[in-house]
Amino acid sequence: MICRCTLVTFVVSQAAFLEIYYCTDNAGEYEDCGMKVAIIGAGNVGKTIFHDLQYVNMIDEITLIGRNLDKVKAEVLDAESAAVVRDARCPRLSFGGYEASGGADILIFTAGAPNLTEDRMDLLRANCAVAETVFSEINRYNTGGLIITVTNPLDVITMKVRQLTGRNPRRVIGSGTLLESGRLTRFLAEFLEVSSRSIQLSVVGEHGASAVSLLSSIRIMGMTVEEYLRSTTGEKMVLKSSQLNEIVRNEALKIFRGKGYTSTGISATVCRIVSAVAEDRRELLPVSTVLQGEYGVHGVAVSVPSIIGRDGVEGIPEYEMTEDERNGFLASVDVVRKAAQDAGIPV
Repeated sequence: MICRCTLVTFVVSQAAFLEIYYCTDNAGEYEDCGMKVAIIGAGNVGKTIFHDLQYVNMIDEITLIGRNLDKVKAEVLDAESAAVVRDARCPRLSFGGYEASGGADILIFTAGAPNLTEDRMDLLRANCAVAETVFSEINRYNTGGLIITVTNPLDVITMKVRQLTGRNPRRVIGSGTLLESGRLTRFLAEFLEVSSRSIQLSVVGEHGASAVSLLSSIRIMGMTVEEYLRSTTGEKMVLKSSQLNEIVRNEALKIFRGKGYTSTGISATVCRIVSAVAEDRRELLPVSTVLQGEYGVHGVAVSVPSIIGRDGVEGIPEYEMTEDERNGFLASVDVVRKAAQDAGIPV
């Protein structure tokens, strides 16, 4: 069957846009042309990702994996009914236990213990134990799929999953600081009254309190922040990296305190990464991966701008940092390293 699709833009956040094919064919029959994605964990985050991935191009099947099969079956039935009402093309939707991960090209790990604290490190031992349980089963059915980790503390769990699966470090990706980068982009876009698409920036380091904004590499329409303000207002204004770091931290806390969890932003983040992989975009995104000498760091997973394509992390161009930025980045690396050591992960 030939698919008749219209290219549209799907806004997943103010800082992230995905081009998708909104298909005008009736839901149902379709030809295989994309990837199978398995979502492990059907909590608030897993369910949101399951929904949002249905709008991402080049996905042929999405399977939701959870311990409560009645619950995941109900989620799939609900989504299938919604697809018919939308009269929109939809990937195959399926559910199951760990065996359903077989044949998946991408595995998204969202399972974890209840997050009852604002301190991510309090979850460390509990979620490492969850990862051990989950991947002792997943390894029986899937040994080649690219893994995207979402479970917190994100960077340590990325290292743990890499250890448990033995996969190439470049094929175990944490969602990283892409979300923090989006939050900072949104703030600057509102503050400077420009489109978020005119801003390029990266937040690096831990997905957490010690993350560092690379102020020196922020570009507004190709200019530094100071150059942009001088050219548009004639005034000189100095922003400090510490101010930007605080803005990113505070926004995350506001969401957590208001909702008790985060889901929409992290789902958009995962969809952006999946899209880059599925379409082999070789797109530069700040994600968490185990570094192997880049920036002088060995064996620790932290976020740095990375080229994302079909094979996962396909390259890591090293950004120049000011002395303060580099010191902050290495301090953030040390936070993750210590947490990993506390969890018994060799570094």
